[in-house]
Amino acid sequence: MRAVVRDAYGGSEVLRVDEVPDPAPGPGEVLVRVRASSLNMADLDILLGRPRVARVFFGIASPRTPGMGVDLAGEVEEVGADVTGLRRGDHVWADVFDHGHSALAERAVAPADALRRIPDGVSFVDAAAVPHSGLLALQVLRSTGSTRPGERVLVIGGGGCVGPFAIQLAKAAGAHVTGVDTGAKAALMREAGADDTIDFTVDDVTRGGRRFDVVIDIADAHGLLPLRRLLARRGRYSLLARRLGSYAEKALLGPVVGATIGARMGTFAWRANSAHQLDEVGRLLAAGAVRPVIDGVHGLDAVPEMFARLAAGDNRGKIVIEP
Repeated sequence: MRAVVRDAYGGSEVLRVDEVPDPAPGPGEVLVRVRASSLNMADLDILLGRPRVARVFFGIASPRTPGMGVDLAGEVEEVGADVTGLRRGDHVWADVFDHGHSALAERAVAPADALRRIPDGVSFVDAAAVPHSGLLALQVLRSTGSTRPGERVLVIGGGGCVGPFAIQLAKAAGAHVTGVDTGAKAALMREAGADDTIDFTVDDVTRGGRRFDVVIDIADAHGLLPLRRLLARRGRYSLLARRLGSYAEKALLGPVVGATIGARMGTFAWRANSAHQLDEVGRLLAAGAVRPVIDGVHGLDAVPEMFARLAAGDNRGKIVIEP
């Protein structure tokens, strides 16, 4: 079969599409014919081997596994011993971050308990865009508590992979949502449902005088002191951390800084591929309350070019790959 592989950490130049042996499911595993996958910032981090501490899990000097791709949507082709509840032909999806991250291939093997059925009426392309980014968005928003109708929600980094889902989830809860990103991504954020947009290259959102009930920080570009100016009294801030130092700052000092203004500030512990949360997002997807913003659909041969595009921030929504 054909698959995207690499032998070293690096940029898109280390990627290649190669012929590799077909995988076979072991006990408790399922072989999936991959119908679609998508690119995430997590895939870029895995490609580059960052943060360096993560190489303890992925391989110190070089990647422990050559495959790439954490979002999986496809069709069950074979089930291993001891698998119940899934059968050949079932449409399934998953975030395989913890299971070899090898979804950018014609076939992939995953534990049966990592896979969920794709809701009826949801295409493989839409399903492939959701698992990793959609669950990150749900978890970071949920970490601030229940979003209530009429609350003012700010999504910093609203135009990336996770941001459009965060915007849509907040809108589904009845919030008034403002998205922050470059001006080039304003249309994308409005397509996702943002009521207002701010171009961070023109306006510093932390100095605009506006205050919000909830601040979701996906960009991870500000310190605690500027961020606290964004919060209304009893406001809630949560970071989707991209840097270990930033995670430590928000986790350790966030509660202290937040308490000085009667607000809550911190970060959250991400859980990969939470089954009940994937089902929850799936119901919203099937109902039309959440709809992936798709940049484009491409074949495996385009993956290196698409990773370069993702790294440059030129994507307008999720980049989907159909093997």
